[in-house]
Amino acid sequence: MVTVGLVLSAGGMHAAAYHAGVLSALAEATGWDPRTADVIVGTSAGSTTAVALRAGLSAADQGDYYTGQPISADGQALVDRVTTPYDLPPTPPRPESRRPANPLLVARGLFGRGRPRPVVALAGLLPEGTVDGTFFRERAQQLHPGHWPDQPTWICAVDLDSGRRVVFGRDDVDADFGTAVHASCAVPGFLRPVGSAGRRYLDGGIHSSTNADLLTMLGLDGVVVSSSMTAVRGLDTWPGGPLGRAWHSRTLFREVQALRRRGAAVLVLEPTADDLALRGTDDLDPSSNGEVCRTARISTLARLAHPASERARNLLVGAGAEVRGLLP
Repeated sequence: MVTVGLVLSAGGMHAAAYHAGVLSALAEATGWDPRTADVIVGTSAGSTTAVALRAGLSAADQGDYYTGQPISADGQALVDRVTTPYDLPPTPPRPESRRPANPLLVARGLFGRGRPRPVVALAGLLPEGTVDGTFFRERAQQLHPGHWPDQPTWICAVDLDSGRRVVFGRDDVDADFGTAVHASCAVPGFLRPVGSAGRRYLDGGIHSSTNADLLTMLGLDGVVVSSSMTAVRGLDTWPGGPLGRAWHSRTLFREVQALRRRGAAVLVLEPTADDLALRGTDDLDPSSNGEVCRTARISTLARLAHPASERARNLLVGAGAEVRGLLP
């Protein structure tokens, strides 16, 4: 039995549209259904895509939804469950206080054990966000009613008090699926931290935009990484590009190398120059979501056609055939 993990990165509204384009291209080109992934790791925007997949929304329907095309009857029935509007202001309001959320995270992010996490340190210096992100929880609960998916689904957040990564769905943390998604999407300095069982949580993207290292020890045959906040080689360095993109790209490189050392066939799908040209600087601007999705589909199909992707592509073809009962 072929085992495949799926990693869905952070990156705001553009990431959700990007994931939709990537996943629809994967299903189209290989026959593999992302809903059947043996484990899904979702961070921030990636957690909302994980909800959609585990609720049963197909990759094709997700792509058609973002590009304004009609979706299937089953897909429409799922989408119609969501009645809470996506209510995010276009720009962050002024903070109520300039007091840092947790100054101790500077030391923990820069000088703690393991690799430095400067974005964790920055999150501790920012004041607490004031925007209520409860709609993330409500929308997730409406789309996927119930406590947690049956299939392994790991949603990443960061504990505001300790600075440590928390993996809902894997760690011994009592939270429902909707609360996990809400916590994973709590952008520092913008959205209010999410309280659950006496702890406060922020966006998991401040630890890593992808958190693909979580899959290293699972012995998976293949891992697919849809990474919206990094970029293909040549566009992933600083000062040639944004410092944040370069940092996230370097982090993902380390995560992927660890997976490959364990024998996994890793397929990394990242924005190309055409993908990045559509976005501007505001990841929360929905006006280009349709084009982001369309271009992501095209760049993913091109990546899958490249000889360097042959091993991972063949593995996905085999995994899809197994699920459809075409192989013994």
